[in-house]
Amino acid sequence: MIVYHMSETLKLGDRLEPDYQRTEALCRPFIQALERSADCFAAMVLNGKYLFAVLDKSGLREWADYAKWATEAAFEFVRQRDFPDSVSRMHCCYYYDSLENAKKLFNYDWGWASDEERAHVHLYEIRLEDAEPDRRDMCLYDSAYDAMAQRQDVDFVLANARRYYAGERSAEPVWELLSAAPAQAVRDISRELRAE
Repeated sequence: MIVYHMSETLKLGDRLEPDYQRTEALCRPFIQALERSADCFAAMVLNGKYLFAVLDKSGLREWADYAKWATEAAFEFVRQRDFPDSVSRMHCCYYYDSLENAKKLFNYDWGWASDEERAHVHLYEIRLEDAEPDRRDMCLYDSAYDAMAQRQDVDFVLANARRYYAGERSAEPVWELLSAAPAQAVRDISRELRAE
């Protein structure tokens, strides 16, 4: 099937690699904390919040985003425990099912950036060897991330993870496709991102 994927590093003809940036190591300690207890996880989140503040001052903000890694860990914990047949967010690639969706997400993720920064982002048509990738509502993940970042609301994050993997949807869903199946970039359609 043909799907869409945005990347700053992918090249035409490349095969996509799940967990390309090897971020599982950043999530694993949070998962281990959840396996012990919600209180242990909450303490780990607060520790991560402190570490984030320290690393932000050093210009290492992206890798210290405790809210992202804690949210991913909570989603993986729920998936492993309650939805083991679902695709792991930590071991997949993310795709969009329509060009319209890809454009919307490009503007959401990169609307703040300069033209020069935006020019580094490419949109590819991808040949995905998966007839039925998992289809999930990104809005459920995004609201969980916001709850973690703003309030460290563990219960809300876990509830949204359950909704996400159960296939529920928000009032205005934004669909992402998750798959660990082989996939290859077959056409660079980046000009479509900047056509408007």
